[in-house]
Amino acid sequence: MYLKIEDGNIRYPYTIGELKLENSNVSFPAVITNEVLENFSVYPVEPTSYDDDYTKTITEGTPVLVDSKYVQVWNIVDATEEEINTKIAEKWLEVRDMRDLLLSQSDWTQFQDSPITGSKLTEWQTYRQSLRDITSQSNPYSLSWPTKPE
Repeated sequence: MYLKIEDGNIRYPYTIGELKLENSNVSFPAVITNEVLENFSVYPVEPTSYDDDYTKTITEGTPVLVDSKYVQVWNIVDATEEEINTKIAEKWLEVRDMRDLLLSQSDWTQFQDSPITGSKLTEWQTYRQSLRDITSQSNPYSLSWPTKPE
């Protein structure tokens, strides 16, 4: 991630590809150092993380200079009720996809020729039922997934 300063304004995001296109008459080395980049007013941006909270709307802001380095900035505001409901609906789709995958991966345990019998079969049946019941939990962001039998 890079930014370029033009006439006192920050252009972000900015790429090495853009730098080469804008300076087609320059032969850049294979590895472009930060010192070379600075000659073109291009600076690396240090990535930062954020807590992914479905009740917030998170957008990337313009990097800021901190201790002589540009760092990524996140703008975090409360999400609207509609945004939260949309995120919850999308998360339930992800949960169902994962549940379906886990069920399909354990289908073999229920076939008549499965080597699993007795209490182990009961464990697998309980596990599979718990997977089917996963959507009865109230919050897809705070699920208690069942433990796969050994």
